[in-house]
Amino acid sequence: MLEQNPSLALEANHEEVRLWGWPTLVSLVITLVILVGLGAMLDIQETWRQVVACNKTLMVLGGLAHYVTYLVRGYRWQRCLSPVSSPCKWRMFGLLTFFANGVDNVVPGKLAEVYAAHLAWINCGVRRSTALGALLFLRMVDAWVVLLLAALASWWLFALRLPRAVLWSLWLGVCIAGGVTLVLLAFVVSKMLLPTWIPARGQQMIRAFHIGMWPPSSQLGLIIVLTGLIWGLESVWTVSLAAAFGIKVRLMQGMFLTMIPLLASAVPLTPSGVGVVEVTMYSCLRLLDVSTVTAAALTVVHRLIDYWLHIGVGALLWAFRRPIGLRTWLEVSPPDASGTQSSPRSLHEGVSYGA
Repeated sequence: MLEQNPSLALEANHEEVRLWGWPTLVSLVITLVILVGLGAMLDIQETWRQVVACNKTLMVLGGLAHYVTYLVRGYRWQRCLSPVSSPCKWRMFGLLTFFANGVDNVVPGKLAEVYAAHLAWINCGVRRSTALGALLFLRMVDAWVVLLLAALASWWLFALRLPRAVLWSLWLGVCIAGGVTLVLLAFVVSKMLLPTWIPARGQQMIRAFHIGMWPPSSQLGLIIVLTGLIWGLESVWTVSLAAAFGIKVRLMQGMFLTMIPLLASAVPLTPSGVGVVEVTMYSCLRLLDVSTVTAAALTVVHRLIDYWLHIGVGALLWAFRRPIGLRTWLEVSPPDASGTQSSPRSLHEGVSYGA
């Protein structure tokens, strides 16, 4: 049995640690500049007064609705991976989803799916290719749901007189949904017409990816229900927070305030679209005739709960990762004599790992 050495594990897994290299530092500097610029435009005293006066009960209930979605997302991900035997329960998949998205809030490039697949490998013994295939399938489903709901709400509220910012957000959603769909279609074709010149390892990865990218038909109904629950809870989060500030929003307005900022969060320049999301959220509120001060206060609270609290809780989970059984790149054992990396779980439980 190999003795786990964090320093050797860190060296052995330099690819994962590169997430924290100079691109991340540049992105964080850009983020800081944007946030300082946005903060300078705020009326701090009046914004604080609005925050203090808001309904804290509705604010907390809305925040809980948002964070419950990570458990639902984890369960949905597990259902997509039902053909693959895994020792992990759905709660672990929820934890992995939450932690990976927390990393995505700090690292640019929208790498949450890639890192979540890596976490599934070192924590649950699921091949990274299979886990990533399931995540991209779910990303495609979510992208089309968000795009269609955003388009419906925008058309309902503005008909053909769509504001330019809304129109650009919708086009971004089209690019994301269409791009993910094309990637999955390319893998479908590649499996049907698998070239013989691809190395055996590459062929295995494509087959493993295909297993995850299309869940069993017996699970599709449940996945649809869980998807509806996720976006229903996200809408409840937005509507509840608006109500906490005395803003009564109707169904289409709630969908508009929920979906358009989510499309903006796909911008990979900064982590989770920081700066772009704040401006988009504020602009959407102003389009619904919310006062400037209330719109600013609501946007600040929304991002504090959705973004900054997520980073804080993610850091706390990382600090207590050993007691809760969460393995990150630091817990992966160094390569064995053959050059293959193993994880502590594979050493202790005999679970097979791979790409």
